[in-house]
Amino acid sequence: MDTKQKSLTIEEKLELVRSRAVRFGLKRHDLEDAVQDVILNLLEFKPDPDKANGASESTILVTVIDRRLIKWLRSQKRYQDTLERCGAMLPVGEEPLAEDNTEAQDTAIDVAALLADLPEFEQQVGRMLSEGHSAYSMARELGVGRRAVETAMAVIRERLAEAGFGAEELA
Repeated sequence: MDTKQKSLTIEEKLELVRSRAVRFGLKRHDLEDAVQDVILNLLEFKPDPDKANGASESTILVTVIDRRLIKWLRSQKRYQDTLERCGAMLPVGEEPLAEDNTEAQDTAIDVAALLADLPEFEQQVGRMLSEGHSAYSMARELGVGRRAVETAMAVIRERLAEAGFGAEELA
């Protein structure tokens, strides 16, 4: 990198991030989120002239920005996949939570994703718990002993506690 060349201003870096995000095909509703994520990462980045191989600061920044945008897009894709997986777990005809209660929606999505990682039996117990079944009725319907259901419930409680969900979040 040419050390005689003046460093880009924050505004120039911001415009560079925006233009790269648009080239990646980000729409207006995602653009600002991506720009914010990338620019925070970019503010911490300091180009090393010894490793630049003669590249200009803007060339180096384009590479850094592109890598960060790719990472951001992958993360968004994983989030959308999780949302779809959780939506598929809803019983047919059940409506998602109201749009104005985003904190409750986020909690429900997090709990559903956590339950999706459990073995099938614990998932069944979790679904039945959400429907209001007792341990006895679950055992009878699943054809297992009440102790098996209670053990599955303990596993679910443990996983929820490990994820930071206390009784107040689940009420």
